[in-house]
Amino acid sequence: MVLKTLEFKDCALDDPEFRQNLQEHEKELERTNRDIKQLIKECSDVITTSLTLSRLQKQLAKHLVEFNFETIGGSQTDDEISISQSLKEFGRLLCDIEEERSKILDTAMDQYIKPLEDFRRLQIGNVKTEKKKFDKESTKFYQSQEKHLSMSCKKDDNFLKEADADLQLQRRHFIQASLRYVKAIQEVHERKKFEFVETLWSFMNSWMNFFRISYDVTREYEPYMKDLQVRVQKTRDSFISFCAEAEALMNKIVSGNIFAFRFGSTSSASQQRVCEFS
Repeated sequence: MVLKTLEFKDCALDDPEFRQNLQEHEKELERTNRDIKQLIKECSDVITTSLTLSRLQKQLAKHLVEFNFETIGGSQTDDEISISQSLKEFGRLLCDIEEERSKILDTAMDQYIKPLEDFRRLQIGNVKTEKKKFDKESTKFYQSQEKHLSMSCKKDDNFLKEADADLQLQRRHFIQASLRYVKAIQEVHERKKFEFVETLWSFMNSWMNFFRISYDVTREYEPYMKDLQVRVQKTRDSFISFCAEAEALMNKIVSGNIFAFRFGSTSSASQQRVCEFS
């Protein structure tokens, strides 16, 4: 949205066009105030949610590190040793990432949310304060004008001169209040371009640094992850071979036992018939 510039020289004129322009700037500041409040809420929600995520990630990392594999047999192969230690490595990876995240979150409220809130409260709040003074002086000045215009010409010169001086003094106060109000509005518009944006830039840049460092951390684990993938696949293939061999052995044992059972049963029956014949 493009607004017409508020000129200091228009403060003395105080014509309808100036008042209309002033209202447009006031509406824009109200919109800005609402938008900043919403941004503060959403940034705070991101930080709060990230703190919860970080806490849960650290909790998961702790359980991964503490997890123990029970192995069968007297000794472990290199693959079994690597696989049994894998969850501890996963936990360490998460810990390294969360350590970087904590560097942002530990000071996030003070570094990012507080400056945004201060900008809204101090800068926009100052405009509201100056507006109240402007409205007050404006009312007093126009009341003085109406009173002065309705004054009788029959008053003595000293009284009229004093009334003129009071009106000029009131007009001076009004113009000063108008100038301060316009200056406050202009300052907010200008500060918004650097002070407000700079805080959000810092907030975004901190997350970009976190993502970049997290990427570097995960890159360091890539050789280990690839080696682990190979070992896990070898273990899977060995398991498939083991299942096939186990199935064959089970069938062999079952078949052998059935043959022995049948042979043993036939011999017993023959011996019984020989005894009966005798």
